[in-house]
Amino acid sequence: MISLHALRVAFSHGSAVSLLEDVELHLGPGWTGIVGENGAGKTTLLGLFAGTLKPERGHVRRDPPGARVVLCPQTVDALSDVILRFAEDPDGEAAALRARLELSAEDLERWPTLSPGERKRWQIGAALAEAPEILLLDEPANHLDAEAKKLLLGALRRFDGVGVLVSHDRHLLDALTTTTLRIHQRRVHVYRGRYADARAAWEAEAAHARGEREAAKGEERRAARKLAEARREHASIDAARSMRTQMKDKNDHDARGMLRKFAIGSAEKRAGRTVGVARGEHERAVAELQRHHVEKELGGDIYVGWERPTQAWPFLLDLPVLRAGEAELLRDVRLSVPRDGRIRIEGRNGAGKSTLLRALSSRAQVPREKVLYLPQDLPADARRALLEEVRALGPEARGRALSLVATLGTDPERLLASAEPSPGEARKLAIALGLGRRASALLLDEPENHLDLPSLERLERALEGYPGAIVMVSHDASFARRATNTVWRIEGGRVLLTDRARETAG
Repeated sequence: MISLHALRVAFSHGSAVSLLEDVELHLGPGWTGIVGENGAGKTTLLGLFAGTLKPERGHVRRDPPGARVVLCPQTVDALSDVILRFAEDPDGEAAALRARLELSAEDLERWPTLSPGERKRWQIGAALAEAPEILLLDEPANHLDAEAKKLLLGALRRFDGVGVLVSHDRHLLDALTTTTLRIHQRRVHVYRGRYADARAAWEAEAAHARGEREAAKGEERRAARKLAEARREHASIDAARSMRTQMKDKNDHDARGMLRKFAIGSAEKRAGRTVGVARGEHERAVAELQRHHVEKELGGDIYVGWERPTQAWPFLLDLPVLRAGEAELLRDVRLSVPRDGRIRIEGRNGAGKSTLLRALSSRAQVPREKVLYLPQDLPADARRALLEEVRALGPEARGRALSLVATLGTDPERLLASAEPSPGEARKLAIALGLGRRASALLLDEPENHLDLPSLERLERALEGYPGAIVMVSHDASFARRATNTVWRIEGGRVLLTDRARETAG
Protein backbone atom coordinates (compact mmCIF):
# COMPACT_ATOMS: atom_id res chain seq x y z
CA MET A 1 0.00 0.00 0.00
CA ILE A 2 1.23 3.49 -0.85
CA SER A 3 2.19 5.45 2.26
CA LEU A 4 4.15 8.43 3.48
CA HIS A 5 6.12 8.46 6.74
CA ALA A 6 7.97 11.13 8.73
CA LEU A 7 10.25 9.72 11.41
CA ARG A 8 11.41 12.17 14.11
CA VAL A 9 11.91 14.92 11.54
CA ALA A 10 13.29 18.34 12.51
CA PHE A 11 13.88 21.31 10.21
CA SER A 12 14.90 24.97 10.38
CA HIS A 13 15.54 27.53 7.64
CA GLY A 14 19.11 28.23 8.71
CA SER A 15 18.16 29.73 12.08
CA ALA A 16 19.06 28.49 15.55
CA VAL A 17 15.39 27.81 16.35
CA SER A 18 13.75 24.84 14.65
CA LEU A 19 10.65 25.49 12.57
CA LEU A 20 9.53 21.87 12.99
CA GLU A 21 10.55 19.42 15.73
CA ASP A 22 10.04 15.68 16.24
CA VAL A 23 7.56 15.24 13.41
CA GLU A 24 6.29 11.67 13.61
CA LEU A 25 3.43 10.58 11.33
CA HIS A 26 2.21 7.94 8.90
CA LEU A 27 -0.20 8.74 6.07
CA GLY A 28 -2.01 6.27 3.84
CA PRO A 29 -4.35 6.68 0.84
CA GLY A 30 -6.94 9.42 1.13
CA TRP A 31 -6.76 13.14 1.69
CA THR A 32 -4.99 14.79 4.61
CA GLY A 33 -5.27 18.51 5.36
CA ILE A 34 -2.48 20.60 6.87
CA VAL A 35 -3.52 23.65 8.89
CA GLY A 36 -1.71 26.10 11.14
CA GLU A 37 -0.86 29.73 11.58
CA ASN A 38 0.97 31.64 8.86
CA GLY A 39 4.68 30.91 9.06
CA ALA A 40 4.13 27.75 11.13
CA GLY A 41 5.79 25.55 8.48
CA LYS A 42 2.94 24.17 6.35
CA THR A 43 4.64 24.74 3.00
CA THR A 44 7.90 23.53 4.54
CA LEU A 45 6.25 20.26 5.56
CA LEU A 46 5.02 19.75 1.99
CA GLY A 47 8.58 20.36 0.76
CA LEU A 48 9.88 17.71 3.17
CA PHE A 49 7.23 15.25 1.94
CA ALA A 50 8.15 16.01 -1.68
CA GLY A 51 11.89 15.71 -1.10
CA THR A 52 12.63 19.27 -2.27
CA LEU A 53 13.75 20.01 1.31
CA LYS A 54 15.97 17.78 3.43
CA PRO A 55 15.38 17.39 7.17
CA GLU A 56 18.15 18.33 9.59
CA ARG A 57 17.29 15.30 11.70
CA GLY A 58 15.19 12.24 11.06
CA HIS A 59 13.98 11.21 7.63
CA VAL A 60 10.95 11.06 5.36
CA ARG A 61 10.13 7.71 3.75
CA ARG A 62 7.83 7.02 0.83
CA ASP A 63 6.53 3.48 0.27
CA PRO A 64 7.22 2.16 -2.23
CA PRO A 65 10.55 4.08 -2.44
CA GLY A 66 9.99 4.87 -6.13
CA ALA A 67 6.47 6.25 -5.62
CA ARG A 68 5.74 9.10 -8.01
CA VAL A 69 5.33 12.40 -6.16
CA VAL A 70 3.88 15.61 -7.63
CA LEU A 71 3.95 18.92 -5.75
CA CYS A 72 1.77 21.88 -6.80
CA PRO A 73 3.11 25.13 -5.29
CA GLN A 74 0.90 28.05 -4.28
CA THR A 75 1.53 30.23 -7.31
CA VAL A 76 1.39 29.43 -11.03
CA ASP A 77 3.31 31.95 -13.11
CA ALA A 78 5.02 30.21 -16.02
CA LEU A 79 3.35 27.99 -18.60
CA SER A 80 5.17 24.75 -17.83
CA ASP A 81 5.94 21.78 -20.08
CA VAL A 82 3.73 19.66 -17.81
CA ILE A 83 0.72 21.91 -18.49
CA LEU A 84 1.45 21.97 -22.23
CA ARG A 85 1.70 18.18 -22.28
CA PHE A 86 -1.61 17.89 -20.46
CA ALA A 87 -3.31 20.34 -22.86
CA GLU A 88 -2.09 18.44 -25.94
CA ASP A 89 -2.61 14.90 -24.62
CA PRO A 90 -5.25 13.16 -26.80
CA ASP A 91 -5.63 10.31 -24.28
CA GLY A 92 -9.19 9.73 -23.19
CA GLU A 93 -8.45 10.15 -19.48
CA ALA A 94 -6.65 13.47 -20.05
CA ALA A 95 -9.52 14.68 -22.24
CA ALA A 96 -12.04 13.64 -19.59
CA LEU A 97 -10.05 15.47 -16.93
CA ARG A 98 -9.94 18.63 -19.05
CA ALA A 99 -13.70 18.36 -19.49
CA ARG A 100 -14.30 17.90 -15.75
CA LEU A 101 -12.27 21.03 -15.01
CA GLU A 102 -13.78 22.92 -17.98
CA LEU A 103 -10.39 23.52 -19.60
CA SER A 104 -9.77 24.18 -23.28
CA ALA A 105 -6.34 24.00 -24.94
CA GLU A 106 -7.17 27.27 -26.69
CA ASP A 107 -6.93 29.00 -23.28
CA LEU A 108 -3.16 28.60 -23.33
CA GLU A 109 -2.84 30.99 -26.27
CA ARG A 110 -3.72 33.79 -23.83
CA TRP A 111 -1.78 32.45 -20.84
CA PRO A 112 -0.37 35.87 -19.81
CA THR A 113 -3.90 37.23 -19.38
CA LEU A 114 -5.43 34.16 -17.71
CA SER A 115 -6.61 34.87 -14.18
CA PRO A 116 -4.79 33.17 -11.28
CA GLY A 117 -7.87 30.98 -10.78
CA GLU A 118 -7.78 29.77 -14.39
CA ARG A 119 -4.06 29.02 -14.12
CA LYS A 120 -4.64 27.14 -10.88
CA ARG A 121 -7.13 24.80 -12.58
CA TRP A 122 -4.59 24.08 -15.32
CA GLN A 123 -1.88 23.41 -12.73
CA ILE A 124 -3.97 20.92 -10.75
CA GLY A 125 -5.38 19.26 -13.87
CA ALA A 126 -1.85 18.71 -15.19
CA ALA A 127 -0.77 17.30 -11.83
CA LEU A 128 -3.65 14.81 -11.78
CA ALA A 129 -2.91 13.82 -15.38
CA GLU A 130 0.61 12.79 -14.30
CA ALA A 131 -1.08 9.98 -12.30
CA PRO A 132 1.02 10.46 -9.16
CA GLU A 133 0.86 8.07 -6.24
CA ILE A 134 1.46 10.96 -3.84
CA LEU A 135 -0.09 14.36 -4.65
CA LEU A 136 0.84 17.45 -2.62
CA LEU A 137 -1.19 20.65 -3.07
CA ASP A 138 -0.34 24.04 -1.56
CA GLU A 139 -3.45 26.24 -1.32
CA PRO A 140 -5.32 24.65 -4.27
CA ALA A 141 -8.47 26.72 -3.67
CA ASN A 142 -6.76 30.10 -3.83
CA HIS A 143 -8.25 32.35 -6.53
CA LEU A 144 -10.99 29.86 -7.45
CA ASP A 145 -14.58 31.04 -7.75
CA ALA A 146 -17.43 28.94 -6.33
CA GLU A 147 -18.01 27.03 -9.58
CA ALA A 148 -14.31 26.30 -10.02
CA LYS A 149 -14.11 25.01 -6.44
CA LYS A 150 -16.90 22.54 -7.20
CA LEU A 151 -15.00 21.34 -10.27
CA LEU A 152 -11.80 21.03 -8.23
CA LEU A 153 -13.50 19.09 -5.45
CA GLY A 154 -15.02 16.65 -7.93
CA ALA A 155 -11.64 16.03 -9.58
CA LEU A 156 -9.75 15.58 -6.29
CA ARG A 157 -12.33 13.12 -4.95
CA ARG A 158 -11.46 10.77 -7.82
CA PHE A 159 -7.79 10.65 -6.77
CA ASP A 160 -7.04 7.34 -5.01
CA GLY A 161 -3.44 7.86 -3.87
CA VAL A 162 -1.96 9.65 -0.86
CA GLY A 163 -3.15 13.26 -1.08
CA VAL A 164 -1.95 16.06 1.18
CA LEU A 165 -3.17 19.63 0.91
CA VAL A 166 -2.45 22.89 2.68
CA SER A 167 -5.59 24.99 2.67
CA HIS A 168 -7.41 27.73 4.53
CA ASP A 169 -10.67 26.88 2.77
CA ARG A 170 -12.90 25.46 5.49
CA HIS A 171 -15.43 23.97 3.08
CA LEU A 172 -12.79 22.18 0.99
CA LEU A 173 -11.10 20.74 4.07
CA ASP A 174 -14.37 19.45 5.52
CA ALA A 175 -15.61 18.07 2.20
CA LEU A 176 -12.40 16.27 1.21
CA THR A 177 -10.09 15.35 4.09
CA THR A 178 -10.29 12.49 6.57
CA THR A 179 -7.12 13.33 8.51
CA THR A 180 -5.94 16.72 9.77
CA LEU A 181 -2.38 17.73 10.62
CA ARG A 182 -2.19 20.82 12.81
CA ILE A 183 1.20 22.54 13.09
CA HIS A 184 1.33 24.31 16.43
CA GLN A 185 4.37 25.50 18.37
CA ARG A 186 6.79 23.59 16.12
CA ARG A 187 4.98 20.26 16.57
CA VAL A 188 2.72 18.41 14.16
CA HIS A 189 -0.42 17.08 15.85
CA VAL A 190 -2.38 14.36 14.03
CA TYR A 191 -6.19 14.25 14.23
CA ARG A 192 -8.29 11.57 12.57
CA GLY A 193 -11.22 13.37 11.04
CA ARG A 194 -12.13 16.39 8.98
CA TYR A 195 -11.11 19.93 9.89
CA ALA A 196 -14.25 20.81 11.88
CA ASP A 197 -13.84 17.70 14.05
CA ALA A 198 -10.11 18.29 14.48
CA ARG A 199 -10.66 21.90 15.48
CA ALA A 200 -13.27 20.91 18.04
CA ALA A 201 -10.78 18.38 19.45
CA TRP A 202 -7.85 20.78 19.81
CA GLU A 203 -10.08 23.50 21.26
CA ALA A 204 -11.28 20.96 23.84
CA GLU A 205 -7.64 20.02 24.54
CA ALA A 206 -6.75 23.69 24.97
CA ALA A 207 -9.68 24.27 27.32
CA HIS A 208 -8.66 21.19 29.36
CA ALA A 209 -5.04 22.41 29.51
CA ARG A 210 -6.18 25.86 30.66
CA GLY A 211 -8.38 24.23 33.30
CA GLU A 212 -5.49 22.10 34.58
CA ARG A 213 -3.23 25.14 34.68
CA GLU A 214 -5.83 27.14 36.62
CA ALA A 215 -6.14 24.27 39.10
CA ALA A 216 -2.34 24.08 39.42
CA LYS A 217 -2.20 27.86 39.83
CA GLY A 218 -4.80 27.65 42.62
CA GLU A 219 -2.81 24.90 44.36
CA GLU A 220 0.39 26.97 44.09
CA ARG A 221 -1.37 29.97 45.65
CA ARG A 222 -2.70 27.79 48.50
CA ALA A 223 0.77 26.35 49.12
CA ALA A 224 2.32 29.84 48.99
CA ARG A 225 -0.17 31.11 51.61
CA LYS A 226 0.54 28.09 53.82
CA LEU A 227 4.30 28.68 53.52
CA ALA A 228 3.93 32.38 54.30
CA GLU A 229 1.79 31.55 57.36
CA ALA A 230 4.35 28.99 58.57
CA ARG A 231 7.17 31.49 58.14
CA ARG A 232 5.24 34.15 60.09
CA GLU A 233 4.63 31.66 62.92
CA HIS A 234 8.31 30.70 62.95
CA ALA A 235 9.36 34.35 62.94
CA SER A 236 6.97 35.11 65.83
CA ILE A 237 8.41 32.31 67.96
CA ASP A 238 11.95 33.33 67.06
CA ALA A 239 11.16 36.93 68.08
CA ALA A 240 9.73 35.74 71.42
CA ARG A 241 12.89 33.72 72.10
CA SER A 242 15.11 36.67 71.26
CA MET A 243 13.13 39.00 73.54
CA ARG A 244 13.33 36.52 76.42
CA THR A 245 17.09 36.27 75.96
CA GLN A 246 17.39 40.05 76.24
CA MET A 247 15.23 40.14 79.41
CA LYS A 248 16.97 37.43 81.49
CA ASP A 249 16.55 37.66 85.29
CA LYS A 250 17.64 35.67 88.33
CA ASN A 251 14.61 33.43 88.05
CA ASP A 252 15.64 32.05 84.63
CA HIS A 253 17.42 29.18 86.31
CA ASP A 254 14.54 28.09 88.45
CA ALA A 255 12.17 25.32 87.38
CA ARG A 256 9.57 27.56 85.82
CA GLY A 257 12.18 29.43 83.79
CA MET A 258 13.68 26.22 82.53
CA LEU A 259 10.23 24.98 81.55
CA ARG A 260 9.46 28.15 79.59
CA LYS A 261 12.80 27.90 77.83
CA PHE A 262 12.11 24.28 76.89
CA ALA A 263 8.59 25.11 75.64
CA ILE A 264 9.83 27.95 73.43
CA GLY A 265 12.58 25.73 72.03
CA SER A 266 10.11 22.95 71.23
CA ALA A 267 7.70 25.40 69.56
CA GLU A 268 10.55 26.80 67.48
CA LYS A 269 11.54 23.32 66.31
CA ARG A 270 7.93 22.48 65.41
CA ALA A 271 7.58 25.77 63.52
CA GLY A 272 10.82 25.05 61.68
CA ARG A 273 9.57 21.61 60.66
CA THR A 274 6.25 23.16 59.54
CA VAL A 275 8.14 25.69 57.40
CA GLY A 276 10.16 22.85 55.85
CA VAL A 277 7.03 20.85 55.03
CA ALA A 278 5.26 23.93 53.62
CA ARG A 279 8.33 24.82 51.55
CA GLY A 280 8.38 21.33 50.06
CA GLU A 281 4.66 21.52 49.23
CA HIS A 282 5.15 24.90 47.58
CA GLU A 283 8.12 23.69 45.54
CA ARG A 284 6.08 20.72 44.32
CA ALA A 285 3.15 23.04 43.48
CA VAL A 286 5.48 25.36 41.52
CA ALA A 287 6.90 22.39 39.61
CA GLU A 288 3.37 21.18 38.82
CA LEU A 289 2.38 24.66 37.63
CA GLN A 290 5.43 24.77 35.36
CA ARG A 291 4.50 21.34 34.01
CA HIS A 292 1.13 22.79 32.97
CA HIS A 293 2.73 25.74 31.18
CA VAL A 294 0.45 27.07 28.43
CA GLU A 295 2.08 29.06 25.63
CA LYS A 296 0.65 32.54 25.26
CA GLU A 297 -1.51 32.63 22.16
CA LEU A 298 -1.01 35.51 19.76
CA GLY A 299 -4.00 37.22 18.22
CA GLY A 300 -6.92 39.34 19.29
CA ASP A 301 -9.47 41.78 17.98
CA ILE A 302 -8.06 44.17 15.39
CA TYR A 303 -8.49 47.90 15.88
CA VAL A 304 -9.09 49.44 12.46
CA GLY A 305 -8.08 53.10 12.37
CA TRP A 306 -9.88 55.32 9.86
CA GLU A 307 -9.58 58.86 8.63
CA ARG A 308 -12.74 60.33 7.14
CA PRO A 309 -11.98 61.50 3.58
CA THR A 310 -13.06 64.96 2.47
CA GLN A 311 -14.26 63.47 -0.84
CA ALA A 312 -17.80 62.10 -0.80
CA TRP A 313 -16.83 59.63 -3.56
CA PRO A 314 -13.35 58.11 -2.99
CA PHE A 315 -13.50 56.23 -6.32
CA LEU A 316 -14.98 57.28 -9.66
CA LEU A 317 -14.67 55.32 -12.89
CA ASP A 318 -15.92 56.34 -16.34
CA LEU A 319 -14.42 54.22 -19.12
CA PRO A 320 -15.86 53.14 -22.47
CA VAL A 321 -13.66 50.01 -22.41
CA LEU A 322 -11.57 48.29 -19.75
CA ARG A 323 -8.78 46.06 -21.06
CA ALA A 324 -6.25 43.59 -19.71
CA GLY A 325 -3.41 43.89 -22.19
CA GLU A 326 -5.03 43.62 -25.61
CA ALA A 327 -8.07 41.75 -24.33
CA GLU A 328 -11.29 43.74 -23.94
CA LEU A 329 -12.90 42.71 -20.66
CA LEU A 330 -15.58 45.29 -19.84
CA ARG A 331 -17.58 47.93 -21.70
CA ASP A 332 -19.32 51.12 -20.52
CA VAL A 333 -17.75 51.10 -17.07
CA ARG A 334 -19.36 53.95 -15.12
CA LEU A 335 -19.04 53.31 -11.41
CA SER A 336 -18.75 55.30 -8.20
CA VAL A 337 -18.00 54.32 -4.61
CA PRO A 338 -19.29 56.49 -1.73
CA ARG A 339 -17.10 56.94 1.31
CA ASP A 340 -19.20 54.45 3.29
CA GLY A 341 -19.74 52.03 0.38
CA ARG A 342 -19.30 48.31 1.07
CA ILE A 343 -19.08 46.50 -2.25
CA ARG A 344 -18.24 42.97 -3.33
CA ILE A 345 -17.22 42.35 -6.95
CA GLU A 346 -18.47 38.97 -8.18
CA GLY A 347 -17.86 37.04 -11.38
CA ARG A 348 -16.26 33.94 -12.78
CA ASN A 349 -12.50 33.50 -12.99
CA GLY A 350 -11.19 35.65 -15.82
CA ALA A 351 -14.23 37.96 -15.90
CA GLY A 352 -12.14 41.02 -15.00
CA LYS A 353 -12.63 41.44 -11.25
CA SER A 354 -8.97 42.12 -10.42
CA THR A 355 -8.59 44.38 -13.46
CA LEU A 356 -11.58 46.43 -12.28
CA LEU A 357 -10.10 46.71 -8.78
CA ARG A 358 -6.77 47.92 -10.19
CA ALA A 359 -8.61 50.48 -12.33
CA LEU A 360 -10.35 51.83 -9.22
CA SER A 361 -7.00 52.05 -7.43
CA SER A 362 -5.40 54.00 -10.27
CA ARG A 363 -8.28 56.51 -10.31
CA ALA A 364 -8.70 57.07 -6.58
CA GLN A 365 -10.02 60.50 -5.60
CA VAL A 366 -8.32 60.31 -2.19
CA PRO A 367 -4.53 60.45 -1.61
CA ARG A 368 -2.82 57.20 -2.64
CA GLU A 369 -1.30 56.70 0.82
CA LYS A 370 -4.81 56.70 2.31
CA VAL A 371 -5.90 53.71 0.20
CA LEU A 372 -5.03 50.19 1.29
CA TYR A 373 -4.78 48.19 -1.94
CA LEU A 374 -4.14 44.50 -1.35
CA PRO A 375 -3.41 42.52 -4.53
CA GLN A 376 -4.23 38.83 -4.95
CA ASP A 377 -0.64 37.71 -4.62
CA LEU A 378 2.62 39.22 -3.45
CA PRO A 379 5.67 37.79 -5.25
CA ALA A 380 8.85 37.07 -3.29
CA ASP A 381 10.50 40.42 -4.07
CA ALA A 382 7.37 42.30 -2.96
CA ARG A 383 7.26 40.28 0.27
CA ARG A 384 10.88 41.15 1.03
CA ALA A 385 10.22 44.82 0.21
CA LEU A 386 7.31 44.90 2.68
CA LEU A 387 9.54 43.55 5.42
CA GLU A 388 12.20 46.16 4.68
CA GLU A 389 9.54 48.88 4.71
CA VAL A 390 8.47 47.85 8.21
CA ARG A 391 12.09 47.69 9.42
CA ALA A 392 12.69 51.22 8.10
CA LEU A 393 9.72 52.77 9.93
CA GLY A 394 10.19 55.02 12.93
CA PRO A 395 9.71 53.43 16.37
CA GLU A 396 6.10 54.57 16.82
CA ALA A 397 4.89 53.60 13.33
CA ARG A 398 6.80 50.30 13.44
CA GLY A 399 5.36 49.48 16.85
CA ARG A 400 1.83 50.22 15.59
CA ALA A 401 2.29 48.00 12.52
CA LEU A 402 3.85 45.13 14.46
CA SER A 403 1.12 45.33 17.09
CA LEU A 404 -1.43 44.81 14.31
CA VAL A 405 0.64 41.90 12.96
CA ALA A 406 0.55 40.32 16.43
CA THR A 407 -3.24 40.73 16.68
CA LEU A 408 -3.44 38.87 13.37
CA GLY A 409 -1.63 35.95 15.02
CA THR A 410 2.00 36.27 13.85
CA ASP A 411 5.00 36.67 16.15
CA PRO A 412 6.57 40.06 15.25
CA GLU A 413 10.03 39.10 16.52
CA ARG A 414 10.12 35.94 14.43
CA LEU A 415 8.87 37.88 11.42
CA LEU A 416 11.54 40.59 11.73
CA ALA A 417 14.23 37.92 12.10
CA SER A 418 13.17 36.13 8.90
CA ALA A 419 14.77 36.66 5.50
CA GLU A 420 11.45 36.54 3.67
CA PRO A 421 7.88 36.45 5.01
CA SER A 422 5.59 33.62 3.96
CA PRO A 423 2.72 34.66 1.64
CA GLY A 424 0.32 34.76 4.59
CA GLU A 425 2.73 36.74 6.77
CA ALA A 426 3.27 39.21 3.92
CA ARG A 427 -0.48 39.77 3.59
CA LYS A 428 -0.65 40.48 7.31
CA LEU A 429 2.20 42.96 6.93
CA ALA A 430 0.44 44.72 4.04
CA ILE A 431 -2.83 44.89 5.99
CA ALA A 432 -1.03 46.16 9.11
CA LEU A 433 0.82 48.88 7.17
CA GLY A 434 -2.40 50.09 5.54
CA LEU A 435 -4.47 50.07 8.72
CA GLY A 436 -1.59 51.65 10.63
CA ARG A 437 -1.79 54.62 8.24
CA ARG A 438 -5.50 55.04 9.10
CA ALA A 439 -6.62 54.19 5.57
CA SER A 440 -9.69 56.05 4.27
CA ALA A 441 -10.66 53.22 1.90
CA LEU A 442 -9.84 49.54 1.34
CA LEU A 443 -9.44 47.77 -2.02
CA LEU A 444 -9.02 44.09 -1.21
CA ASP A 445 -8.37 41.46 -3.88
CA GLU A 446 -9.13 38.07 -2.31
CA PRO A 447 -7.93 39.11 1.16
CA GLU A 448 -8.59 35.59 2.44
CA ASN A 449 -5.80 34.15 0.26
CA HIS A 450 -2.98 32.62 2.35
CA LEU A 451 -4.44 33.82 5.67
CA ASP A 452 -4.67 31.19 8.39
CA LEU A 453 -8.19 30.55 9.62
CA PRO A 454 -8.01 32.34 13.01
CA SER A 455 -6.58 35.43 11.28
CA LEU A 456 -9.31 35.31 8.65
CA GLU A 457 -11.96 35.26 11.37
CA ARG A 458 -10.35 38.24 13.13
CA LEU A 459 -10.20 40.15 9.84
CA GLU A 460 -13.89 39.35 9.27
CA ARG A 461 -14.78 41.02 12.55
CA ALA A 462 -12.52 44.01 11.88
CA LEU A 463 -13.96 44.68 8.42
CA GLU A 464 -17.49 44.32 9.74
CA GLY A 465 -16.85 47.32 11.97
CA TYR A 466 -14.79 49.39 9.51
CA PRO A 467 -16.61 52.70 8.78
CA GLY A 468 -14.90 53.57 5.47
CA ALA A 469 -15.30 52.42 1.87
CA ILE A 470 -14.59 48.77 1.10
CA VAL A 471 -14.42 47.27 -2.39
CA MET A 472 -13.61 43.59 -2.27
CA VAL A 473 -13.09 40.61 -4.52
CA SER A 474 -13.64 37.43 -2.54
CA HIS A 475 -14.58 33.83 -3.31
CA ASP A 476 -15.40 33.21 0.37
CA ALA A 477 -19.12 34.02 0.44
CA SER A 478 -19.40 33.93 4.24
CA PHE A 479 -16.45 36.28 4.66
CA ALA A 480 -17.70 38.72 2.00
CA ARG A 481 -21.27 38.72 3.32
CA ARG A 482 -20.16 40.03 6.71
CA ALA A 483 -18.12 42.90 5.24
CA THR A 484 -20.27 44.11 2.32
CA ASN A 485 -23.88 44.96 1.49
CA THR A 486 -23.76 45.68 -2.26
CA VAL A 487 -22.70 43.47 -5.17
CA TRP A 488 -21.19 44.44 -8.51
CA ARG A 489 -21.59 41.36 -10.69
CA ILE A 490 -19.61 41.01 -13.91
CA GLU A 491 -21.57 39.22 -16.64
CA GLY A 492 -21.26 39.40 -20.40
CA GLY A 493 -18.62 42.12 -20.32
CA ARG A 494 -20.69 44.48 -18.17
CA VAL A 495 -20.93 45.36 -14.48
CA LEU A 496 -24.39 44.80 -12.98
CA LEU A 497 -25.18 46.53 -9.69
CA THR A 498 -27.14 44.69 -6.99
CA ASP A 499 -28.18 45.80 -3.52
CA ARG A 500 -27.81 42.65 -1.41
CA ALA A 501 -30.45 43.82 1.07
CA ARG A 502 -33.06 44.13 -1.69
CA GLU A 503 -31.84 40.89 -3.25
CA THR A 504 -32.32 39.04 0.05
CA ALA A 505 -35.72 40.63 0.68
CA GLY A 506 -36.92 39.66 -2.76
